[in-house]
Amino acid sequence: MICIENLTVQFGGVKALNDVRVELRAPIVGVIGPNGAGKTTLLNAFSGFVKPSAASRISAEGINLLTLTPAARARWGVRRSFQAEQVVDELTVAENVQVVLDSSDLSRAERRAALQRALRFVGMHDQSVRKGSSLNSFERRRVELARTVAGRPRIVLLDEPGGGLSGLEVDT
Repeated sequence: MICIENLTVQFGGVKALNDVRVELRAPIVGVIGPNGAGKTTLLNAFSGFVKPSAASRISAEGINLLTLTPAARARWGVRRSFQAEQVVDELTVAENVQVVLDSSDLSRAERRAALQRALRFVGMHDQSVRKGSSLNSFERRRVELARTVAGRPRIVLLDEPGGGLSGLEVDT
């Protein structure tokens, strides 16, 4: 379960989030709203990339996430994708996913298996040696998704995973 209480995030005089309170029990939840509604700010606060102006609680499975750095949250199991994908052009598809796994507490054998599972999940297992620079936007999104699901994530946050893709690509 995810619990957020009294979450406020302010940038200068603009309150991007104001006293947000939410309890999420469902395994899959979507947050929808118009541009500027604060969806990305909510994900940033949850994952630790933005410090709340005020928050009494951001917790998951009973763990107070406010006490953890973004890196510690990722090690605990909070994974997220970004609106602008983070694929490194100089790295191969496999290396782009491996970067996430290298900071995990998995053994070398578990990391190799997790890498293969993630690449298979997104249908990129047969393209693991391609450089990031050779990928089109759809393939880059798939690598981003593989990075997000690699290992043992407890919570997966997807920020506009279909952004920049055609309807056909999103349906795929």
